[in-house]
Amino acid sequence: MIPSMPSRHLREFRAVLLVRPGSRPAPVTAENSESIAPRPTYLTTRAWIATAVLAGALSIVCAARMHSDPAVLACCYFSAAGTVMAAIDTAVIRLPDFLTLPSYPITLMALACASSSTGEVRPLYRGLEASVLLLVLFAVLNIAAGVGLGDVKLAGLVGMLLGYFGWIVLFRGLFVACMIGLAWAGLIRLCGRRATHIPMGPALVAGTLFAVLA
Repeated sequence: MIPSMPSRHLREFRAVLLVRPGSRPAPVTAENSESIAPRPTYLTTRAWIATAVLAGALSIVCAARMHSDPAVLACCYFSAAGTVMAAIDTAVIRLPDFLTLPSYPITLMALACASSSTGEVRPLYRGLEASVLLLVLFAVLNIAAGVGLGDVKLAGLVGMLLGYFGWIVLFRGLFVACMIGLAWAGLIRLCGRRATHIPMGPALVAGTLFAVLA
């Protein structure tokens, strides 16, 4: 039990993370249709192991490539947390608030420490500006195009990290994320499958890591 976690986030935590290996949601009936979330699949034990290995590997790559950069801690954290978010979003088409929301203060503190060590505050301010910009942009997309609220929250986090490194890095990350998202949608159509919602979390995370590490 996590006393400080709101009840809604705690239920979300149990639903997404604390599932038995191979478990599946209960069938929806007329009696329980309002109490069961309409998410068809969960991460399996093998998927969690693969996610943990990939998150660790990306963090190691990030640390090795950016060892001399003061923002290495923020990037390593995003590599690990972003990988988990992307895996959950792929499986359940939902970005959990218990991972996304705490990542804001963690990333902000890590970037503030990086700015303090270099004596330059402008990158931190630019990161905050980019975060607000992407929050507004994706909020508009949420209203106009049905982009999920989880994607809106993740976009603000992505903007904070990429904006710290510069506007060109931000645009590069968004461009790569859009290309990955379009390729994913095209692949689904080629396979003859219909999807009402395509998760944007994996594309945003991949685009961010490419922009930072490339």
